Amino acid sequence: MDPTPPLLVVHPFPLDSRFWGPMLEDLRWPARVFAPEFPGFGGEPHRPGWSIASAGERLAELINERSPDGRAVVCGLSMGGYAALALAAHAPERIAGLVLADTRAEADTDEARAGRSAGIELIRSQGTGRFLDELLPKLMSPHTASPIAAAVRRIADEQPAEALIAALSALADRPNRVQVLSSIRAPVRVVVGADDGVTPIEAAQTLVRGLGHAQLHVVPGAGHLSAIEAPHAFAATVRSLLDDLSP
Repeated sequence: MDPTPPLLVVHPFPLDSRFWGPMLEDLRWPARVFAPEFPGFGGEPHRPGWSIASAGERLAELINERSPDGRAVVCGLSMGGYAALALAAHAPERIAGLVLADTRAEADTDEARAGRSAGIELIRSQGTGRFLDELLPKLMSPHTASPIAAAVRRIADEQPAEALIAALSALADRPNRVQVLSSIRAPVRVVVGADDGVTPIEAAQTLVRGLGHAQLHVVPGAGHLSAIEAPHAFAATVRSLLDDLSP
C-alpha cells in the first residue's frame, strides 16, 4: 500500500477540474490525485436540486471508494471549500488533512443570496457570456497575467447554463458551517489570495480562529482563484501539508 495520502482537489465556481492543472503540474505529488466535478460541470451529468451538503456526501463516498485506508487530503477552493466543510460535517473521519482556500464557513448573507438570484436571472435572460463578463473580473487579481485570465474564461465558457444556475442555487442555500470548525482534528492550511475581494483575508482569519490549529497562507498577487493565478505558491502550501503527513 502506498504510504502517501491520496489528494482530492475540489474546484471552484464557475469552473471545472481543469482549474487544478497548473497547480498539480507544479506540485508533482507521487500519490494518487482525484479531481471530481460538481454536477453539470466538466461533462459531469446535470443533477437538478443538488446541494453543497450532497456534494460533501459524494466526496465521502469517493474517498471511501478510491482511498486504500478510506482517507484523503482534501483541498477545496471557494465552492470546493464549501463542499470540503460539508464533508467535514458529514464524515470527518475521511479527512487526513485539509486545505481550505479562498472560502468561508458562514452561510450567504441576504445580500449575497440576492446577488446569486440576480446572477440566475441574468443567465436566463442574457446568457452565460454576459454573466461571466460581470463575474470573472471580480474573481481575479488585477495582477493576474492575461494568459491565465484567458484560460479561466475558456473553461468557464464551456460550462452549461443549467450547471451555473444549479450551482448558484446550491451556493445560496448552503448552511452555516462555523460550528463545524472546532471539531476538525486533521491538520489544516487556510489559503487566501492577497487580492481576494470575494472571500478576503478577514474571512480566512475567521476560519483560522474557528479551527484553532490551522496555518494561514496568504498568496501574493492572487485573487479569489489563487490556485491558478499563483500555482507555484499554492502548490508549495499544499506540499507542506502533504509532507507533514507523509511517513
